[in-house]
Amino acid sequence: MGTNIDVELVRVQRVTAKSAVITGLVCCLAAAGFALGMTGAGTALSAQPETISVDRTHKGDRALLSPKPTLKVPSAVVTTLARPPVGCESAFSRTVDPERAYIFGRCIS
Repeated sequence: MGTNIDVELVRVQRVTAKSAVITGLVCCLAAAGFALGMTGAGTALSAQPETISVDRTHKGDRALLSPKPTLKVPSAVVTTLARPPVGCESAFSRTVDPERAYIFGRCIS
């Protein structure tokens, strides 16, 4: 009976050791990848940008754009009734602006 426990204990210790080794390898690989990524980013940031020459002597020689026609949009339809229709709410508060309290803006239906 004692040998079965010893064998099982050795097996658990091996599995634990394998897990520790695998975890260590993964951490080392992650750290190495991070270090390589940081050095690559550093060289990219320190690289000299390419110089580009732009000729702006003819910049003013552009075609004139015709003015856009303005559209006249009719004003929104406003309902003024003593009672709001079903599903509508007032556009103005009765306490803030009582003169406009009977103008209804948004309606659900």
